[in-house]
Amino acid sequence: MKHFNAWTCLFLLVLCNSAGYSQTITTGIYSGVNFSDIHGQDFGGKWKSKPGPVQGFYLDLSLNKSLGIQTGINFSTVYYEHIATSNHWLYYPVDFNIIGPDYYYQGDGKMDFSFLRVPLLLTVQVPSFIQFNMRAGLIFSFLKDHSLSNDYNYSTPGIAKKTDFGYMFSSGISYPLSNKIRATFNVSYLTGRKHLLESSNLRQGSSEYVLGIDYEFLKKNKRTINPGFTIDSTSKKVTVTYWGGVDISWNGLGSDKAKYSTVAGPSLGFSVNFLMESGLSFISGVSFERKGYSMKDSSASFFIYLNKSTPLYYVDTKVQIDYAVIPLLMSFPVGKSQIVFFNTGPWIGLKLNARNVGVAYNEMRSESGYTVNKTIIYDDLERYIKDNDIGWIFGARVSLPLLNRFKVDLALRYSTGFNNVYNKTIVAEQQSSSIADYVIRNRTISFLIGITIPPSSH
Repeated sequence: MKHFNAWTCLFLLVLCNSAGYSQTITTGIYSGVNFSDIHGQDFGGKWKSKPGPVQGFYLDLSLNKSLGIQTGINFSTVYYEHIATSNHWLYYPVDFNIIGPDYYYQGDGKMDFSFLRVPLLLTVQVPSFIQFNMRAGLIFSFLKDHSLSNDYNYSTPGIAKKTDFGYMFSSGISYPLSNKIRATFNVSYLTGRKHLLESSNLRQGSSEYVLGIDYEFLKKNKRTINPGFTIDSTSKKVTVTYWGGVDISWNGLGSDKAKYSTVAGPSLGFSVNFLMESGLSFISGVSFERKGYSMKDSSASFFIYLNKSTPLYYVDTKVQIDYAVIPLLMSFPVGKSQIVFFNTGPWIGLKLNARNVGVAYNEMRSESGYTVNKTIIYDDLERYIKDNDIGWIFGARVSLPLLNRFKVDLALRYSTGFNNVYNKTIVAEQQSSSIADYVIRNRTISFLIGITIPPSSH
């Protein structure tokens, strides 16, 4: 309830500040696909990301030229499938010309949930040649139907929670088809806060990709759909850049550095660039980044170097931590050419997911031979990684003209995290002190390519 009150106060504050502005009401319909992303799993096994349908409609009230409130109804079905940790046993008898059978075990379980959802979101619009939109807020879920397989431990009929609330983050673009009709594409991420089953720590989660059509009411100012349509003169100082690239990440811990290596992951997102004076810009936005590290050594743990316990495994794994990263950067031009820029500033990372993936081997010897056990690892680490991180970015970019109106940007960034994101409090309650004293500090070098969309112009 305290989250609802906070968002309500924020909306009322914005509403008061919008006095005198002629509001526009926009309604739209959309349809697409969601991909499940469950949260709160303990160690052991993998939850597959499975597609499901999503459709709905929304109602958006603009409070001023940039801010608004959006609500609506969303109908979605989310499919979850659990695959247990698999083990391959290879038995080698004394006669090494004979190799024993490869035993493989894999069990699974399925859960399906159908929801009616009502979002309450704050929206931000950035006018440009292709209009850019950002949304964030609360989403309330009401369970309409569900199915639980008997193969999964938690799947006792009748224990699914009927209601849930959580957070929703969304961004998208819209293109005008006429003065009042626009085609839209939106990407959203939803995460629930309540346990979806009474006997588990699992929480709902999914990402959505939808196409839609919207229609604007009460609209007075005309806008053409030619590449010169006008929205507002101040929008000429705002541009949007869509980024994509690769992150090279590692753990910046103080000891045993040689036991850990880098890991590569995707980096996708957008930035909103506010031009100030003499090429100086303020840059913010959101990017979805995968950070972490890899480990390839003998250890009793699958994600920490620990050689003082038994059994010992030869571990070849990766720790992957997914973040929604919000940068707050200042961009300075290098020289008078306005081509090369230096960027620096803080960033905030909101954890979306965390996992440990890879394989591990251990051997057992006897007088008659020895056995090699291969374990395929896909363990959820979400409870063992803190919910957020903060840090600092240093970067450089080269901005080159493309087709006269657009720009292509090439960027190199170094990001350092200030915090130890390993959750010692949770681990200390369940594990030995040697594991609880572990440190994970995010370090990342990013190689990015971006396309800058031009601002609106006459």
